[in-house]
Amino acid sequence: MGIFDQVPGFDSLPPGWGGSGASEPAQGGEALPVRASGGRVATSDFSVRELLVVEQAGFRALGLCLGNSIWKVQANTQFRNTSYELTDLTGAMYGAREKAVEIMREEAEQLGADGIVGTRLEISQLADSGMLEFRAFGTAIVHAEGHPGYRRPDGRPFTSDLSGQDFALALRSGRRPLDLVLGCCVQHIPRRSLMTTLKQAMQCVELDLFTQAYYTAREHAMERMSAHAAEVGANEIIGTTLREESHVWGDHIVEFLAVGTAMYDTGKPDPEFRIDPTFTLTLDD
Repeated sequence: MGIFDQVPGFDSLPPGWGGSGASEPAQGGEALPVRASGGRVATSDFSVRELLVVEQAGFRALGLCLGNSIWKVQANTQFRNTSYELTDLTGAMYGAREKAVEIMREEAEQLGADGIVGTRLEISQLADSGMLEFRAFGTAIVHAEGHPGYRRPDGRPFTSDLSGQDFALALRSGRRPLDLVLGCCVQHIPRRSLMTTLKQAMQCVELDLFTQAYYTAREHAMERMSAHAAEVGANEIIGTTLREESHVWGDHIVEFLAVGTAMYDTGKPDPEFRIDPTFTLTLDD
């Protein structure tokens, strides 16, 4: 008995929805592709709108891929009240994220994907105050007709934090995603001396040391993200986001993170590629 056998209105089921779980031939003798390769059920974190746009662009979802890495990231501060980079922490934050993204990419390779879209990077604190779990996950996609030109130049799947809609629009404009690129800098932010704190009490003044520390750290993060993009052969980065987070280190140690998608702009928009417009009217207040 199928799961819909007792549900009113499901007397006549679409092909492939029978109790056997196998696809039945559609009209014309073609079997509907209701499952991913290998008989797996295709999973994704796409919205319905994203799924339809990605399919209209000629791709199909293969599965939700996940990578993670758990690190202990302990801050070893120096006894000086100046602004400086904690290079050990910067390296650890890089290594942890790269490990998570690489595991996610390997899962996509096992599925035969051309790339991953909608990649998200997350961090959560575990029970130990110095332990962080780094996660990367996104939806693996493949060109429906097997076109080989959408992978990276080295033949591996691309990664991207573009949404399904943005991915399709980028293709239409002649752009190809290459890699999710990032840059980070963990910076020690100096404390004000007691005398300075008392002098600035009840005043509206710029905190010059803080301004310079934040500016320098963001610049380092942006420069490193740009260098990452250059390494993979990109000529532009789109969708860049900047984040600051203290994680488990307290107020005066901050990680500055820059993330975006490295793209290669071919300069040749596809005149035949189009996405049918859809009118959406929200009913929210």
